Amino acid sequence: MQDDRAQALMTTLIEQLAAVRPDTALRQITERSRLTGDLGLDSVELAELFERIREVYGEVEIADWLALATRSGGDTVGSLVRYLADVVPEERALAGSAR
Repeated sequence: MQDDRAQALMTTLIEQLAAVRPDTALRQITERSRLTGDLGLDSVELAELFERIREVYGEVEIADWLALATRSGGDTVGSLVRYLADVVPEERALAGSAR
């Protein structure tokens, strides 16, 4: 994840994760961190995270990503950032991290 857009998405995602689950701020969150495994988010926390993402970026449908990602064990922070990079307009992605 090298570009400004991906970095902005990653920063915002980490901020939202820390808001949903404050103890995650104490952990090293990387692209490989699994939302449900490593970070321990349950279904309620995932729903809250996704709602927070929608508040920042507008209507972003995450259910399709989640269904595929959890089946394959790929519910990683990096996977979600890559998905958001595909669906969130660049201006909105960069503006999200400036909040």
